[in-house]
Amino acid sequence: RDSKEILLKHRQRFSSLLTKSKIKKTIATSALRYGQDLNVTRYTTQSDGTKRRITLDLPPTSTADQTEHPIAEPADVWSNFDSGCSIRLLCPHQQSDDVHTLLSALELEFGCMVGSNAYLTPPSNSQGFAPHYDDIEAFVLQLEGSKRWRVYSPMSMTETLPRESSADYTEKDLEGIEPVIDEILEPGDMLYMPRGWIHQAHTPLGKLGASAEHSLHLTVSAMQNWAWVDLLEILMPEALESVARSETSTTLRDGLPRDFLNYMGLMHDVGGEDLPEGLKQASKSIAEGKPEDDSDIDETEKEELRQIERKRKLQARFKEEAKKRIMRVCKEAISMIDAGCDQIGKRFLSDRLPPAYNISEIVLTNESRTNQAAGRIWPNTLCRLARPGIARLVLEDGKAVLYHCGDNSRVYHGNPLSPMEFEVDDAPALETLLTTVEPRWVVVSDLVHGDIEDKMDIAQALYDEGILAIYQAEKPDKSVQVG
Repeated sequence: RDSKEILLKHRQRFSSLLTKSKIKKTIATSALRYGQDLNVTRYTTQSDGTKRRITLDLPPTSTADQTEHPIAEPADVWSNFDSGCSIRLLCPHQQSDDVHTLLSALELEFGCMVGSNAYLTPPSNSQGFAPHYDDIEAFVLQLEGSKRWRVYSPMSMTETLPRESSADYTEKDLEGIEPVIDEILEPGDMLYMPRGWIHQAHTPLGKLGASAEHSLHLTVSAMQNWAWVDLLEILMPEALESVARSETSTTLRDGLPRDFLNYMGLMHDVGGEDLPEGLKQASKSIAEGKPEDDSDIDETEKEELRQIERKRKLQARFKEEAKKRIMRVCKEAISMIDAGCDQIGKRFLSDRLPPAYNISEIVLTNESRTNQAAGRIWPNTLCRLARPGIARLVLEDGKAVLYHCGDNSRVYHGNPLSPMEFEVDDAPALETLLTTVEPRWVVVSDLVHGDIEDKMDIAQALYDEGILAIYQAEKPDKSVQVG
């Protein structure tokens, strides 16, 4: 009995996230738009005998000012579903509080943007998408029904941890390639796939004597554009610009050597592969620092050899000068790593979802505030950041600027960031508030600042913004009157 109860609990562990009935209600009431909120697709055999993915979305209409995505009529969507098409919800967290809460918790856990798609597939060997790989780390949560997954390892090193998703593969592309995983997921099961792992999935045929079921799974995505190369794409141009603007060195502003194009570039390669054998050996000896043996070559060939050697020296000198400058930029980049991390951190705050506070967090933030007095900050008020990682402090143009995701929309970039500006001498107090997280607290009077009134004002500003949690453990210390 215990094993059956454990299995039942396992099968139901994702059941609150999303169901087919919830999707039906969402499509009926939310005016979802093709290509923006959902897709209707199927993977089917074409006239040439090749299976391909087709999309039945109605096309958008464009004007000079905007592109309008048509609303998906519920009757059309479900008619296509009954005909064997899959339904993909592109951003189910926009309509589902439960999915939003899950993604918000995972953004806290992973420290990067997390997204989701939901896939509803008809029963009996139905497949909505062609084999492909993605540019995200994928966590597949099986919610309803079952689905057979076949997963293949990357075909090459260039397709390992790719930065872009692949085009669709055909069955011929995968001929002779054995899947690494070939399993049927049941409700409660989870499948993890790194970037670059090719995959395809379809609903299995119904078991003998049983009716076939639809499949519903949620794919949670992470790590998109979150690799070292993405940080360096921010860092290296900044470092290059910094060295180029240097007030102490003109190393990058120096002019390029005269006539360098006469000896640099592929057309000036002096590797020697195309030389006559005698010249090739002599050139090789010179390049390796060995004594030159020119007994077998005539004067014309000797002159040609001397020109090759001059060109080789010019090339070596040019490369050494370029190397010095490249290393100077790299050294500058290393000194700017913190600034680069601040930039990618700001991007993350802009991209991510608003925090979905739990009950224990809500009662400590201004979301539960019933009147102005209830949220008043006093010298003995306990404070901490409402949730780790939701805010970041940077220095910009002589100001301490605080960025946060508290006002973000569930729609990607639906609301622009609204930074808070403070004086630079407020930075130590802000740093303390932003780095004090559960289970720790800091007392307002202990913040690093010259004036208790300023300490209170800083904490009050963050609380009013919805990103600071407070707790009044003792009777308010009203010895300081502000406002």
